[in-house]
Amino acid sequence: MKKLDFDFIPLGISIILILVSLVVIATSNYALSLKHYIGIGCVVLSIYFYIKNRMTYYVLYGLTLLIGIFGLLDFYYSTFKVGFGSFGINPILAGLLILHIALVYQIVDKLDR
Repeated sequence: MKKLDFDFIPLGISIILILVSLVVIATSNYALSLKHYIGIGCVVLSIYFYIKNRMTYYVLYGLTLLIGIFGLLDFYYSTFKVGFGSFGINPILAGLLILHIALVYQIVDKLDR
């Protein structure tokens, strides 16, 4: 029996956040900006690479989250920032990045053995 890899958890959470955003947009008067569309596109591209080439997925999704931490892209309809003045980080994407790095580290550690 094949062991399950849990590296899809951050991507699954991102997909859930995108679906919640789309439902909120459809049922209210919120509007998505260009950074939201770019973020959704990057997540869709990450889904494609998760299926086709796992190593490319690790890099692309990690870069997407890293760029999103600083507010250059987003895929959740509401943008949260924690910080001082104009500098801030997105705690949702920071948590997803930490989870992604932890899971990728475990998988890479298994490959070395």
